[in-house]
Amino acid sequence: MKQIILLGLALLGGLGARAQQWDDKIVIADCEDQYILQMDGGHPVVKNKTSVTYESLSAVGVTAQTVALYGDNIELGRVSTPGTKTYKNVTPENVFYDDSKGCFITCPIRKKGKTGEVSWSRTFTDIKYFTRVYLLDDYFIRHKTVTVTIPRALSGYRIKEMNFAGYPIAASHTSTADAEVYTYTIDHASRMKDEENTPPASNVFPYLMVLGSFPSVDDFYTWSAQMSAVDTAVPGLEALVKEITAGCKTDEERLSNTYHWVQDHIRYVAFEAGMSGFRPDTPAEVLRKRYGDCKGMALLLKTLLRAEGFDARLTDIGTDEVPCTVTEAPTLAATNHAICTVRHKGRDYYLDATCKYVPYTYVPQHIQGSQAMIEDGPKPLLQTVPVRPADSSLDSLCYQYRLQGDALVGKAIYQLRGDMKEWFMTSAEKAGNKDNDEMLGANLNADNHSMAVSGVKWIARDPREEWARFEGNVSNTAAVQRVDGEVYVELNPHNNLFDSRIDTTDRVGDYYLPVRCNIVRQAVLTLPAGFRVAELPRPATFTLPGGVLSCTFSRQGGRIVYHQKMQINRRRIPRAEIPAWNTAISRWQDACNRQLVLRH
Repeated sequence: MKQIILLGLALLGGLGARAQQWDDKIVIADCEDQYILQMDGGHPVVKNKTSVTYESLSAVGVTAQTVALYGDNIELGRVSTPGTKTYKNVTPENVFYDDSKGCFITCPIRKKGKTGEVSWSRTFTDIKYFTRVYLLDDYFIRHKTVTVTIPRALSGYRIKEMNFAGYPIAASHTSTADAEVYTYTIDHASRMKDEENTPPASNVFPYLMVLGSFPSVDDFYTWSAQMSAVDTAVPGLEALVKEITAGCKTDEERLSNTYHWVQDHIRYVAFEAGMSGFRPDTPAEVLRKRYGDCKGMALLLKTLLRAEGFDARLTDIGTDEVPCTVTEAPTLAATNHAICTVRHKGRDYYLDATCKYVPYTYVPQHIQGSQAMIEDGPKPLLQTVPVRPADSSLDSLCYQYRLQGDALVGKAIYQLRGDMKEWFMTSAEKAGNKDNDEMLGANLNADNHSMAVSGVKWIARDPREEWARFEGNVSNTAAVQRVDGEVYVELNPHNNLFDSRIDTTDRVGDYYLPVRCNIVRQAVLTLPAGFRVAELPRPATFTLPGGVLSCTFSRQGGRIVYHQKMQINRRRIPRAEIPAWNTAISRWQDACNRQLVLRH
C-alpha cells in the first residue's frame, strides 16, 4: 500500500551531531517552507510555498540538488532556479505502477561563500493525501522555518509532532482571529546520513503528522471500505476452488492449501500509488496477470476463502515501519499494508499473502504488535496482532560429529522456521535452481569455507509446514589438532549471523537488526573409544537490553554437546548501546572459540 511522504528528499540515516561536518560541501543557509490549509471550491486544499538558499563551503564549484514531488493529488506550480529543471517519474524500484513525479532541481554555485536560491509552489488538491511533513534535509541546515496555518473553518485539522526528541527544533503555536499558526524553527541540524541498517525513517526523523481528514477511525474505515468495494466476481471460481482444495479433508487443510495457492501462484510486486494505492485490483484481474500488490493479493485470498465458506475479511494494517495506530491517528499514514483475516473456530488468523514461505498459522514479524482494522460491517473490528517470542523465528544448524583421523566428519542439519524460514527460502529462490545447491552447501559450511561439504539435499521445504530443513555431509579438518598425545577440538562451527562488530567510527544513528530471532549453532561429538575429556570449556552468558548471547559445553553420556545461541529480543540497538553490544560480541566469540581437550 502507498506510503505518503510529502517532502521528497532522501530519508535515510540517524540522529547526527549538530555541528557542520568536514565533508559538508553545501549547506542550507536559510529555508522557508509554508503550508496553508484553505477551502477551494467547497473542499479543503493545501497551498505550499518553499524557498531554499544554499551556500557553498567548497573551494571548487558545486551543485545543490533537490526534488519537488507532485502527482495526481499534488499540482506543481512555478519552479525557480538558476540551474536546471528536469521533470520525470520517480517510480520506486520493484513497483509496477506509481503516479509520483518529481521536478529535479539543480542550483550551481561557483565559489566558496556564494549562495544560490531555488523555490517552488504546490497545491495538494486532496487533503487526505497531505499526511506528513519531514523537517530535516539532505544538507546541513543552518536555519529553516516550517509554518502550518490552519484556518478556523478547518479547525478539525491538527498537528502531531513525531520524533522531536534530541533534534534542534523549536516549536511555537499562535492563535489569531482567523487561524491557528504552528511554527517550527530548525537551527544547526545535521544532514540526514545514509547509514547501513538504519531504522525506518518514520521511526527516526522528526516530522509533522497532519490529522483531521478523517474525524474518527470509523470515518477512515468507511472511506477505506468504499475504496475496496470493487467487483469480486471471478469466472470459473467454483472450479478453481475445487482444484485448490482437492484432497483436503479438514477446514484446516482447505485454509492451508488456499493460502499456499495464492502464495505460490501470485507474484508480489510491491504497491501501486495514487488512487490505486488504496483501491485494490479486482480478484479476476490479479488472477489474469498472476501478480498483484498486497491489497490485490489479500482481496483475492478473501474471495477464494469466502467461496469455501470461511469468514475471511479484508484488513488494513500498519507494518513495523508505522509508529502509530489507526486509533491514535486515523490517517492514511497509519496504514501501509493489507492482509486477509480469517475468523475460524474462535481463533483469528492474520494471513499475509506477500510472504511466500510461512504457514497460515504464523504471523510475520512486520505486522506483529500492529493494530489491525478488520472489516466488520458498518464499523471496523480493531485488534492488536499478537507478538510472538523471538524463538518463533529460528535459524538452527546442528553438526553431528565423530572423530575420524585428524578430522571431524558427520552430518550437518539446518532447520528454519518463522521469519527466518521466509528470509532464507526467499534468498534461495532468488539464487535460482542453478545456484541452489551451492547456496545450501555454503550455509552448512564455516564462514571461511574450511569444511568439505557434500550430498546436500532438502528434507522439507513446503511453505505449508512450520519447518524447513536441509542437510549434507561434512568433513572438518581445521577443527582438530594433535599435540603430545592430546587432541584439541574446536566445536564452534564459525557459521553465524549478525555477529559482526558494528562500526561506530562515523555512525551517528541507531542500528536496526533484520529480525527478532534465535540463532542456534550446535555440535555434538561422539567420544571416540579410548579417549577421555581432559578439559571442558566453561559456559558463558552475556545479557544485553536487546537479547542474550550464550554458549555451553556439556557432557551427555558418551557425547560432548556444544550449544551456542544468539537471542535477539529487540531489533533496534540505540547508538549509545552499540559499544556494549560490540564488547559482548567479542567476549562471546572468545568463549565460543575455546577448545575441547581429549586425552588417551
